[in-house]
Amino acid sequence: MYEIVVGQLAATVRILTPLALAALGELIVERSGVLNLSIEGIMLFGAFVAFITTFYTDNPWIGILSAMGVGVLLALFFGILTVLLALDQIIVGLSMNILAMGATFFFYRAIFGWYVSPVPPHVETIITEMPIPGLSMIPVIGPIFFNQTVFTYLLFILIPLTYIVLYKTRIGLHLRACGEDPLVADYLGINVYKYRFIALAIEGVLGGIAGALLSISQYNMFLDNMTAGRGYIAIALVILGGWDPLKMLLGTLLYAFVEALQLRIQAAGVVVTAWFPYQFALMLPYLVALIALILFGRRIRGPKALAKPYRRVR
Repeated sequence: MYEIVVGQLAATVRILTPLALAALGELIVERSGVLNLSIEGIMLFGAFVAFITTFYTDNPWIGILSAMGVGVLLALFFGILTVLLALDQIIVGLSMNILAMGATFFFYRAIFGWYVSPVPPHVETIITEMPIPGLSMIPVIGPIFFNQTVFTYLLFILIPLTYIVLYKTRIGLHLRACGEDPLVADYLGINVYKYRFIALAIEGVLGGIAGALLSISQYNMFLDNMTAGRGYIAIALVILGGWDPLKMLLGTLLYAFVEALQLRIQAAGVVVTAWFPYQFALMLPYLVALIALILFGRRIRGPKALAKPYRRVR
């Protein structure tokens, strides 16, 4: 029983990491007033580029850096279209996601051949767990929290740090002002464009890492559309958390727990029955997220200027 509980919770934290990194980046951007639906495409491109780079260099850290780079480029491209040119953020975001699915599908086959092998190409060297000496040996909490990848530890530093910056510093106040009323912020001397582009760059870094962790940490291969809607789930978790990093983390924990649970149920062969097929287990995490939004989403107020185009008046 002990092994089952610890294994379930450790898997929850592993699944949590890329999702929470993407959600944290989206939260920062939305606090600036920009709704970036293309986080799904950024993650997918990050997974693809990280896999290709790692496959040819046999160095997953170069893969991580390449994913961060492509994530920043895509996020800034989104910013040029929506922040500078004031195009519709939802349409641009969805278009970039469709582009990401098509481009990764095409280039993957252009590199490895159009014949899909039963055993797809994979990388030998991936990002693995990095146990913290001493702490990882603590009963229960050691295997759960201190036997994870370096990015899990980074996440648990970034979450409270983001909260402090958003609510306790002048930079955070300016960023939130851009998301509440960019016109007033501009009159007060705050460069709205600068804050929004910085927020987008941060999201690009975190989204790229999140995608890379899917292909070169949780798996050792790239699969078509392997993000499977995680970017959209990240956006839902930001809303569910009320645009607050700490509350967002709690929502992500709930989703990751259900995701880990459905994987464990499938592995145990419990769901292969006529009345409870495995597809039902697959939809459980999304169903939980939807129910949570229905129950709590109506009482949540987001940034007033979210997804609204803005042009400087002076």
